[in-house]
Amino acid sequence: MFDSERDAEVLRPKLRRMFDRNPFQIVAIPGNHDKEAYSSNLDFGPDLKIATTEPFEVYNYERVSIVAVPFRDQLSDQLLHELENAAKDVQTRVLLLHCTLDIGFAGQDFGEEIANIYFPVTSETLSRLRYDYVLAGHFHTQTCKKPLNGKRFFIYPGSPVSHTKKEKGKRQAVLIDTEKGETQAILLDSFYYDSVQFYVRPGKEEGTLQALKEWKTLHSADSCKLEVVVNGFLKISELEFRKALERVAEDAEILHAYRNVERVLDHPLYKRFLAKLEADEEIEDKEKVESFVIDAMSRLLAERRLRE
Repeated sequence: MFDSERDAEVLRPKLRRMFDRNPFQIVAIPGNHDKEAYSSNLDFGPDLKIATTEPFEVYNYERVSIVAVPFRDQLSDQLLHELENAAKDVQTRVLLLHCTLDIGFAGQDFGEEIANIYFPVTSETLSRLRYDYVLAGHFHTQTCKKPLNGKRFFIYPGSPVSHTKKEKGKRQAVLIDTEKGETQAILLDSFYYDSVQFYVRPGKEEGTLQALKEWKTLHSADSCKLEVVVNGFLKISELEFRKALERVAEDAEILHAYRNVERVLDHPLYKRFLAKLEADEEIEDKEKVESFVIDAMSRLLAERRLRE
């Protein structure tokens, strides 16, 4: 629920109003960030149910049971056995966990949480439990959906708000239709970070500026913080290109990693190389080869190891 116990303390009065008189109930489990935030005398609102009872709590809703496991570091054999037998007599079983799925799977860039491996568990272990859906917290960066045999799924929704720059892109929640057995990602209107990289080629500066303008327009109505990284080489002035970038990017943060290479472009050796490159039909990635040569020649010219 919260990125820190301080957030829980500050936001509780506001949530008390939000989590009241809704046509649904909210079930949540403590995670490593807020495991100490829920004491018995605190009121977060009557619609919110926080599962704090060990080893787990079961919430029954018609043909669906939610088995909610409070935060813990490890999965014991005893807990595994109890979870396997919990709520077996219902049509749909949902398991709520705060866990690290598959160490190899967790090796992806899921953000800051990768440094802390809580409740390590494998897909094979979760498959044996035979829950229809395992809904998990812990990794913040991206929404991930992984099959667990047949039509059963493990889902990380990611954080609903970006807390760090590693949590990039518009945030999502996951809607599950237990009757149809379908899941759907729902985009959220919440704050997020995003970034983009452009590679500019000499003489193609206007194309890069247009691509940046289009990318920026896609985010214009959102609450977000944007970062733009521009690599490559210029035919025009670096100062002129900087001004054009800043005008298009507006309040986005820009990393200016491009260089003017007019000296290379005017060099007779480069012109001979370019003519041969364009005539050679066997070379597949000509732009990559050209960029490599431009970089090498610009360095040689700067070191005065290549005549003008």
